[in-house]
Amino acid sequence: MQLLEFSIAGLRSARHGFGNPDHPARVTLFPMVHVGEADFFQRVYDDAFDHDVVLFEGVRSPVVRNITRAYRWINVDRLGLVVQPRTQGYPGKAREVHADLSPEEFHAVWRQVPLWLRLAAHVVAPLMGVKKRFTATRENIGRRLGLDDYSSRNTVMSWSPETAGFHLAILTARDERLCEALHEVLKDLREGGGSVAIVYGAMHMQAVIRMLDQQGFRVRESAWMTVFSA
Repeated sequence: MQLLEFSIAGLRSARHGFGNPDHPARVTLFPMVHVGEADFFQRVYDDAFDHDVVLFEGVRSPVVRNITRAYRWINVDRLGLVVQPRTQGYPGKAREVHADLSPEEFHAVWRQVPLWLRLAAHVVAPLMGVKKRFTATRENIGRRLGLDDYSSRNTVMSWSPETAGFHLAILTARDERLCEALHEVLKDLREGGGSVAIVYGAMHMQAVIRMLDQQGFRVRESAWMTVFSA
């Protein structure tokens, strides 16, 4: 199942709707990227906040602010793009659920990352941000973002005991929190039903799809949404 696709036409995100004959709730996934056209983010947020519940991401931490310089420093004005706006507080009927780690929880996990990796991330992220500010194009941003719901060969081969803590902090712990939050929402909607939107980074959708599959949810509808044209 594709989540993000890059082609000569540009980058697209797959909006997937899930249903379960034994559960009255509907779940819609909106795989997100950090940079795109303003119209993409508006269409996603308008759609998502028309659901009954929205699960969204976001860790407030100086560590995260430093790491995200790798994309926040891209010259988006030159490319006709914008950095993803804040999800929280967007107007709409949806009940908002922050489905991410608290700053304290993130820092506890971050301390498990080997010191050399934390130092490397602190140094490398700003350097990447500076490089991308001058060299980023729509093509090289989109080309590295293609993603499906299976771990890519590069992801699997890049794992090592030394980097396991980094994956835990950036992906695994946050995947677990997202799935916990979704489980609680689905439990609340067990009787009356309702619609759930998940507006979260595309990499984290892999864990959500596995969880939904285990609980008997299957894809009922899919549609492409253009993140940015080539």
